[in-house]
Amino acid sequence: MFVLGTAGHIDHGKSKLVEALTGIDPDRLPEEKARGMTIDLGFAWLSLPDGSEVGIVDVPGHERFVKNMVAGVGGIDAVIFVVAADDGWMPQSEEHLQILDMLKIQTGIVTITKIDLVDPEWLSLVEEDIRGKVKGTILEDAPVVKVSSTKKIGIDEVYDQIVKMIAGLKPRKDIGKPRMYIDRVFTMAGRGTVITGTLRDGYFRSGDEVEILPEKICSRIRELQTHKKSQKEVGPGTRVAMNLAGVEKRQLKRGDVVTRVGQEDTVESFIARVVMVPTLKFPIKHNATLLLILGTTELLAKVRILDKDRIPPNDRSFVQLICEGKLLARIGDHFILRLPSPQITIGGGLVLDLFPKVRKRKDKELISDLKKRLALKPSDLILSELRKEGSMLREDILRSSNFSREQIRSCLDQLEREGKIFSLGDFVADVEKWRKASERIITQIERIHRMFPYKIGAKLAEFSSRLKMKENWIERIINHLIAEKRVVQKGAYLCLPTHQPMLSDQQKKLSEQILQRFARSPLSPPTKEEIQNLGAEYEEVLMFLIEQGQLVELKDGILFRKDDFERIKGRVVEFIRQHGEATVSQLREHLSTTRKYMVPILEKLDQSGITQREGDKRVLPKADKF
Repeated sequence: MFVLGTAGHIDHGKSKLVEALTGIDPDRLPEEKARGMTIDLGFAWLSLPDGSEVGIVDVPGHERFVKNMVAGVGGIDAVIFVVAADDGWMPQSEEHLQILDMLKIQTGIVTITKIDLVDPEWLSLVEEDIRGKVKGTILEDAPVVKVSSTKKIGIDEVYDQIVKMIAGLKPRKDIGKPRMYIDRVFTMAGRGTVITGTLRDGYFRSGDEVEILPEKICSRIRELQTHKKSQKEVGPGTRVAMNLAGVEKRQLKRGDVVTRVGQEDTVESFIARVVMVPTLKFPIKHNATLLLILGTTELLAKVRILDKDRIPPNDRSFVQLICEGKLLARIGDHFILRLPSPQITIGGGLVLDLFPKVRKRKDKELISDLKKRLALKPSDLILSELRKEGSMLREDILRSSNFSREQIRSCLDQLEREGKIFSLGDFVADVEKWRKASERIITQIERIHRMFPYKIGAKLAEFSSRLKMKENWIERIINHLIAEKRVVQKGAYLCLPTHQPMLSDQQKKLSEQILQRFARSPLSPPTKEEIQNLGAEYEEVLMFLIEQGQLVELKDGILFRKDDFERIKGRVVEFIRQHGEATVSQLREHLSTTRKYMVPILEKLDQSGITQREGDKRVLPKADKF
């Protein structure tokens, strides 16, 4: 299904033309009927020869209501552009055409209305002027139809041109990510809250659970209507009235967006390419505050110009827009920029990056990357995202874009086959960043080996802080390096496969001294603290002996030589086996040691499953392995 929109200056006969075509008066507000002018969006529909229908959005032409106009045309496929014969081309004619151009509306029809009020010679001049004004725009090749809505002149020809135009339109894509920018909110007796909008990018079905952004309000679709007819489901390009359950009118507003639950993320900042209109009288300065209109959402935004100091009229630039609130946008969306005061349209833009990293202005690498994004090719966008992030989960890549998951998945597979990305299960990475990160990890391990040859290797826990890389990124790289046998994990340490910890000659002498101290008192040896107090060089050697398993470390810094601890373990097990159970005191007396050593010994044996504590006694586990 398709949606048309009207555009043109105030009082040029847009609403009358819609009524003449459809039999529906789109002016719904009492104030509009009393004043004879459209101040908000009006809606109607037109039946086509094949039995289908096309929606029509009628927009206001007054300069004070251009924001409403933008909200209306943001979801249309084509335009009926209206110029009155008696007035000719007027200021809002120009502004509306600029907006249509910025939003990349597919095509349109130009209608010259009120032809019964002018003579043929004047009408010819108006038509010639219009054809000059639309050159280089989306309406350059549009048919021009002369109309009098009151006298029904040319209405059939407009209808025929609409039918012909609709046949040539590209259908709206279903990318499986439906969203509907709300343009009206009201209540109906017996039904509750109703919202309207033009559905994009997917289907909604009656009964669906939905989420309304940016407030993340959850609701359920009670009923769907299109052109006042109930529907079980509605698809892209459809004008929709949606009856919502569990939400009140006061909670919603124009500019909110209906999506599937958990489908979208909102942003407060994004990068875009913007184009200024030729009629702008002054350049836009860095950090200027402008009104951003995307879909039906309106927000003030600060413009951070990335590639120059100011943007002259009819020029283009890459900018970062920092919004005064959250909005739903996707890579590939078009938007309009206006001055807050005086309210004039100054340009429009294309969303290129929704989650930008902090970068300096005039960064050549950034500008080069943004230029590659302009074509909106999935492959270029994926590579750009990975250059920026390093790595991402497959399901997160281009999640907020106008591409389906199938398109993204297919492109990822192709890039992997071409060797342009690295893939590891649900995780993908930029090949060059992956290679460099892997080398940094190996280099760090080599450095530790050179500086501390007596250590097993580098501590796993220190990699994230030392290399300033994301933990999940490091973890995946390390796991891959281990799988490739380029790195070996030993407990909490990483080392190279060829590394063998070794002491210097001086350290070997200290090692002998330390072990002699333990040999002199095998049942009541020195504690870790006592050895450390001998000096830093003793501490290094002590850690080597613990890491190599020559010393066994227990709770509270109690240490034993490995062979001594094995003998103690054997004596404890044998005593309990003979007596069935034993207390700490009994075992302490049996081993001729103190409670200071006996308690950590038993806790180590409990932890290892050698003994089992029952109250104040120790027993052997029922499945006696000894």
